[in-house]
Amino acid sequence: MALNPLKILLISPKGWLLQESSKFTDYLRSSREMKTVLHFWNATGAGLQTIAGLTPGEHSITIIDENLERIDLDQQADIVALTTMTQQASRAYEIAAEFKKRGRYVVMGGIHATVMVEEAAEHVDTVFTGEAENTWPVFIRDFCRGQPQKLYSQSDYPPVEMDKIPLPRYDLVAKYKYPVIWVQTTRGCPHDCEFCAASRIYGRKYRHKEEEQVISEIREVKKYWKFAHIAFADDNMFVNRKFSTKLVSEFKKMNFTWYAQSDISVAEDRPFLRSLYESGCRIIYIGFESVSRNSLKSVNKNHWKERMFSRYPEYIQRIQENGIGIYGSFILGLDQDDDQTVERTISFINENRLLGAQITLLTPFPGSRLRERFEREKRIINSDWQWYTGWNVVINHKNFTPDELDRALTRIYTSIYNEQIYRKRASYFKKIYEKLVK
Repeated sequence: MALNPLKILLISPKGWLLQESSKFTDYLRSSREMKTVLHFWNATGAGLQTIAGLTPGEHSITIIDENLERIDLDQQADIVALTTMTQQASRAYEIAAEFKKRGRYVVMGGIHATVMVEEAAEHVDTVFTGEAENTWPVFIRDFCRGQPQKLYSQSDYPPVEMDKIPLPRYDLVAKYKYPVIWVQTTRGCPHDCEFCAASRIYGRKYRHKEEEQVISEIREVKKYWKFAHIAFADDNMFVNRKFSTKLVSEFKKMNFTWYAQSDISVAEDRPFLRSLYESGCRIIYIGFESVSRNSLKSVNKNHWKERMFSRYPEYIQRIQENGIGIYGSFILGLDQDDDQTVERTISFINENRLLGAQITLLTPFPGSRLRERFEREKRIINSDWQWYTGWNVVINHKNFTPDELDRALTRIYTSIYNEQIYRKRASYFKKIYEKLVK
């Protein structure tokens, strides 16, 4: 039984964007435009800070982001807790092994541990699955009694009440000069896309924090990062329009720039778009997934994105003319994709003058329906998790060899991120902002 306050070390393992064999690597290293984009991907979410906020105040907590700080493997800790996405898993297991070798008690949570419980359990003493708001305090109590369990699963507890989640401990990562801070206001997404495993943690039911909680978090962030942008990590922030409208109304009273993730239907509410701009929203990330209607048929069961496809150009123009730039998300490597898809993707992004775009290669992440299908079809060629970044080829495609997929990805990026296109894009948005400020 622990009689003294615990020393707890929370770690986010280092992640990799690419492996060295990728043709895309050279482009990333040489592109000035992509260096700017990647700079704003250097951000922090609220996961570990929330775990810290759930921990009784008498215990000592340290948070380490291994992307920005070396881990001292010899430091004293009663508990070492790791959170992992799939591409961090291999490194997380290495860290776990080193700490266990030194007699530390190691636990793991996050999306990869949730969907790969047995694998994670081979490397750590305790595994957490699903959300941790209910399970982490129970674990701390059990650990102090000398009775920690091997598995803590959110499914064994009532649903997490988001209005009860404490303020994340942003003070513990204030040492890092992040350009973007991610804040979470909602959980859940109704679209259930085949390639997404997030619903295994958050589900499809939409839940949200109270407006006062969100405002408090924003103020806490601004206390430590005066010039950082705030991005909302919600998969689909504006599904509950009543809640979103109230929240955005509160944002208008504050002076900050923010980004969000949404589906394209946000364009259908013109007054709400104006409110978004007036409240400081300047970028919305939207998952278009594909420029091929046939490809969209297989993305989600209710065919929602396929039905929205014909409205994409109109809705893009409507959103951006309200002063909100769109970063589009696209997947290369869907079953119907071919060389024409590559050219159509380039044309779509440039002709619709998207502020930016993220193109990833189709990746069968553990826990997704896509992985289950690809395993049945025996199309997975690599299950080394460090390659699961979305920018490495890990599948056999019907119309591309792995090398051709790699080259196609590079072609898209070099065609949408270059000096000529940047100038055209800047001129387009300059005219929009000049009109808005008149």
